Amino acid sequence: MTSGLKKSSIYTIAIVCSFFAATILSYAQTGTVYGTISDENNKPLEFVNIVLGNGAIGTTTNNKGYYELEVAADTLITLKVKYIGYSDSDVAFSVFSQQRKQIDIQILPSSTDLSAVTIEDRQVRGTSFSRIDPKSAQLIPSATGDIASIIKTLPGVSSANELSSQYSVRGGNFDENIVYVNGIEVFRPFLTRSGQQEGLSFVNSDLISSISFSAGGFEAKYGDKMSSVLDITYKTPTEFHASASISLLTATAHAEGKIGKFTYLAGFRNKTNAYLLGSLDTKGDYDPSFIDFQTVLNYTFTKKLNLSFTGNYSRNIYRFIPRERVTPIGGLIESYQLTMAMEGSENDKFINGLGALSLNYKPSSNTNIQFIASAYASKESENYDILSDYWLGKLDNNLGSETYGNVIESLGIGAFLTHARNIYKSNVYTGEVKGSTQFRNHFIQWGAQYRRENIAETLDQWKLIDSAGYSIPSTPDSIGYVDPAAQIHPEILMYSCVKADNAVSFNRLSAYAQDIWTFDTKKAKYHLIYGVRASYLDVNNDLNISPRATVSIAPKWRYDILFKFSTGYYFQQPSFREMRDVNGILHTNIKSQKSIHFVLGSDWNFFIWNRPFKFTSEVYYKYLDDLIPYTVDNVVIQYYPEYRTTGYATGIDLKLTGEFIKGVDSWFGFSLMKTAECLEGGSYIPRPTDQRASFYIFLQDYIPSYPRFKMQLNLMVGTGLPSTPPEIAPLQSNIFKRYPAYRRADVGLSWQIVSDVVKARWNFINNFSDVALTAEILNVFNTYNTISYTWVTDVDGNYWGINNYLTPIMFNVKLSVKY
Repeated sequence: MTSGLKKSSIYTIAIVCSFFAATILSYAQTGTVYGTISDENNKPLEFVNIVLGNGAIGTTTNNKGYYELEVAADTLITLKVKYIGYSDSDVAFSVFSQQRKQIDIQILPSSTDLSAVTIEDRQVRGTSFSRIDPKSAQLIPSATGDIASIIKTLPGVSSANELSSQYSVRGGNFDENIVYVNGIEVFRPFLTRSGQQEGLSFVNSDLISSISFSAGGFEAKYGDKMSSVLDITYKTPTEFHASASISLLTATAHAEGKIGKFTYLAGFRNKTNAYLLGSLDTKGDYDPSFIDFQTVLNYTFTKKLNLSFTGNYSRNIYRFIPRERVTPIGGLIESYQLTMAMEGSENDKFINGLGALSLNYKPSSNTNIQFIASAYASKESENYDILSDYWLGKLDNNLGSETYGNVIESLGIGAFLTHARNIYKSNVYTGEVKGSTQFRNHFIQWGAQYRRENIAETLDQWKLIDSAGYSIPSTPDSIGYVDPAAQIHPEILMYSCVKADNAVSFNRLSAYAQDIWTFDTKKAKYHLIYGVRASYLDVNNDLNISPRATVSIAPKWRYDILFKFSTGYYFQQPSFREMRDVNGILHTNIKSQKSIHFVLGSDWNFFIWNRPFKFTSEVYYKYLDDLIPYTVDNVVIQYYPEYRTTGYATGIDLKLTGEFIKGVDSWFGFSLMKTAECLEGGSYIPRPTDQRASFYIFLQDYIPSYPRFKMQLNLMVGTGLPSTPPEIAPLQSNIFKRYPAYRRADVGLSWQIVSDVVKARWNFINNFSDVALTAEILNVFNTYNTISYTWVTDVDGNYWGINNYLTPIMFNVKLSVKY
């Protein structure tokens, strides 16, 4: 298995692992503080922030109000408790070595009884990560209803497709983002071509305990991607709870509980977006079916040892029988219309499964070691045969004409015949060990991972274009002509044809070590994260060393301001998708794409109208090298591994978060960004993700005299992305034109029928802890956003890009209950 490793790589990984072992043996003792946070009625409070005095270490309470923290022994420590809607509380204490001290704290309400999103999070403030409250992810109105909807509202994140859970971060593409759930990396489907085929994303919002996101400059413990990290942690149940919801788009249910030393967490989701897809220009019979089941099981043997299992099964089926399409294009001066008549069908299936065992061992109160073994399997198939006859005509724009709005001139006529029989199978096996230990004001983390990937693919797809009776590209003779001498029929050339059988296996090795060092001086508090990551891929004999560091400084000024700077050398080892070219040929000898991050940022906590606010800003520059150029069509990324480019991404992200409406949290975000690339000796051109400006609003409101009626607004505006005509080389494609700007606003109106403090008139409903009815207006301004183009030719051979629009204004109703 490791025969292909160079000696240098073995030595490097051995040195890193030796460092891990040395750090474990060198640590002093600590103590533990634990307890319960409750209100004036002794009711436990969930999601309360508890941080130590220096703000470097902290946690949040679970749904029983319980918290636990490891602290330095023989030192006077201040425990700070913060929760919006309640008065702050500080407790000073000290512990002996190995001592467990219980500190229960009761906090009193301030001026509002509304539960709110906490904007103060010192536990992650000194890192490149931002914390998102899980409740926001459940409240935000969107077409998908998943966690990606809230991620897309963050500065630096862009998306122009409400049907997809994919997003771009600071000029990177979808494949440059890494997602963890309970420390396990998750993968996105391989063969999906459009957002309507994606179905459900991996992350189940009902199961989430915490959400952390970094748009760049992240730590060495996070994997080998160039753009961003989304780190999700699922709940650890302490008692029985359940929930269910149903809407015009989805149905969900979840249950959690604890039985002795055993805890369970399970969630089921079913989605069918036929209601949304029926509003698209392409009419037909849509029959999508997406289901997902997830579970987390945990058994605690002793205080030092527990075992957990994380499992997931998803089945996404997309069936479609198209009939017709009518799309107008142009404006007041000149208008055109594409009319298509279709026949055939599409039947796609995407089945994925994940199973992971995690053994957690805590030999002492300040040291933790975790062993993880996981297996992921995917089987995807794509099958379609669709014939589309099209007519491209010019419309009469004369308001006084009898033929106003009708086609008065034919510009082109033709047909497409598309065919696919594609199969993709993958199996990924991972073994990992990682640990952490606390030594006074140092927190050391380390880990090592081995991954085996087996991938097999069969490609059989082609496209035939016929324009006015002639195939494109055409042969010297017309179709049907017979050479009298040779008696040979001329060949019919396909517009595109890909046939391939690929099978490949990879072995990936990686290891990391990092330290979080916090210390104070008379003038400032310092928070330093520094570490190194090593990775090796055997198929191309590629070894990478990635140093990364973040330093944050909190001056002891009158104002609560923190400055931070992050930098690092990031490598992205090639995946199967990046190795395969447009003809289905694998290029396994390509090297990793590279990126150097420079991120300078600040955040400022302040009060306006006696309410908390936070303003964050980050300026960044990313130098990019050994890039693989690509094109994007909807959610399909087509790489060109035979080319190599250099590039850059630079910009600024701004975000203002706070209680614009008293008692509830909202935020405004704004981003400016430019990303470009070039071949050696060439000129820079925009990359496909070059969205120059974007603006986001997530706003919550309620009726002051009746706070159970609430409103959520999700608004996104972004400039157009570069488009990609079909016949132009990838390094020239982005100079053609840009898509129109993406503009979308979704509004949710909710009525909380039952809550923990308010009961309904109907006794049977009061058996539940929460019952809410929500009405959503999706795309409230009925904006027609373009996701891609359908390219047709006219009689002169010119290409016309016909807009493929996303969903218009739609309505959704949702009922949710919690027990």
